[in-house]
Amino acid sequence: MNNRSDIKSDKEIVSEACAWVAQLESGNLSASDLAALREWMGRSPAHAREIHAIAGLSGQLSILAELAPSLEASVSVGNRLRKSFRIGGIAFPAFAAIAAFVIVSGVVISAYLYNGNAAPNIYKTTIGEYRTIALVDGTTVSLNTDTQIEVDYNDSERRVRLINGEALFEVASNPKRPFVVYSENAVAEAVGTSFVVRLKEAVTELAVVEGVVAFSKLPLSMERLPPSGAKEPSREKLPTAIPPLERVIVKAGQALTSTELTTVTVLAEEPNIPVLTERDLQRKLSWTDGFLEFSETPLEDVVYELTRHNDISIEIADPDLRDLKFGGIFRTGDVEQLLDALAGLGVVIEDQGDNQFMLHAAESV
Repeated sequence: MNNRSDIKSDKEIVSEACAWVAQLESGNLSASDLAALREWMGRSPAHAREIHAIAGLSGQLSILAELAPSLEASVSVGNRLRKSFRIGGIAFPAFAAIAAFVIVSGVVISAYLYNGNAAPNIYKTTIGEYRTIALVDGTTVSLNTDTQIEVDYNDSERRVRLINGEALFEVASNPKRPFVVYSENAVAEAVGTSFVVRLKEAVTELAVVEGVVAFSKLPLSMERLPPSGAKEPSREKLPTAIPPLERVIVKAGQALTSTELTTVTVLAEEPNIPVLTERDLQRKLSWTDGFLEFSETPLEDVVYELTRHNDISIEIADPDLRDLKFGGIFRTGDVEQLLDALAGLGVVIEDQGDNQFMLHAAESV
């Protein structure tokens, strides 16, 4: 059993590994810095394992391999624990949780197809919980923290409703039975592909990993879903079909929100849809590996993500701090490490007890 000093040592290794990877991404390592990194990696197998896990998420494994060829075996072991997907021939790191002490995951096999009489199957996670669900048709759904979905299959359509939170869908191909995800005000339809749908403050966000997804807004009369706390699912408000003229085809590597649908030229052959860089997509999916990753992210958004994944309350006392840009890679449950990083930027952390924190600008304290 680990004692308190062991736990503290593990957290220090995680913090140091994240700091090294962040510095690698910045490109500001001198020859002496690289020598110091090589020495740090060689101190213990724990150092090597941790930095390879985080570097795999960050895309820096090739650099680490150059620094320490003797550690190639440990890299291959880590790779066997992670599957990959490709966009345009580029391999991305996997959706395997690598921090068991942070992530609570479960695999649930759905028992039956919708038979016309049964209520939808409901799956959900609490704050800090993550689940992988294997549906009966072979589709896999990864639920982020504080997420709830309803699964309601019939003979013509595989129907899912995202009530709150975020989910990654890796859809088994079946052209005769489209896979359709309904959220508060939008619909995403696929046959066989991989995509992420997130519901944030009544805005649906779609990011396509593989394949293509037809994305459209629900008619106003059908937008409102029951509140996430509703005990019984309500199915009567879902449309029987997506209005075809409102569809926008979103391809692999593209992302779109429900609010942006109205600004996209729907009938154009090539709509102007925002494109994610490789790193942007990796950051968006970092939660599937048990991490939160930020790059030039406003502090307001950082706090939003941190409180999504942890049962804490954080208030930004000084409005000028809201747009403070922040970057780094952190375990989803490591609040202390992230707050320490903010303190390093000059943010004053006021611990009010009971997992409540207040953030102040240094000059205002």
